Amino acid sequence: MKRKSILRVAVHIFISLLVVVLAHFINVSLLSSGKIISPNEALFVEGVMFLLLGFLLLLGRGGLNLSSVKAAVLSAAAEALYGADTVGPAETLRRDSWRSKGFTRAGLVLLLTGVFMIAAYFLIS
Repeated sequence: MKRKSILRVAVHIFISLLVVVLAHFINVSLLSSGKIISPNEALFVEGVMFLLLGFLLLLGRGGLNLSSVKAAVLSAAAEALYGADTVGPAETLRRDSWRSKGFTRAGLVLLLTGVFMIAAYFLIS
């Protein structure tokens, strides 16, 4: 892996661990009495919720915005009707397909945070 890629992965892991530590300290301070739910159980529930939210954010359009999808569909229809003189869907999507979007990064951070929260629950219990 390139050094820049490793640095990005390390930043995502650091942000995730920071969220886990902050969430655990907030759980301990707010739920220290443990009458309804203990701080460790709250950490597990939050971890599962973060995992689900992260999966939902990653299951989006894969970095494609809605206007690019519409343009690709229109260009495919125009290519089918008029022949190869038009811009095809591959050329339309090539311009926009792999740009990094905020939801992808947020989904990755939420997934890592959920995994770390569930791991912390099992390590603490």
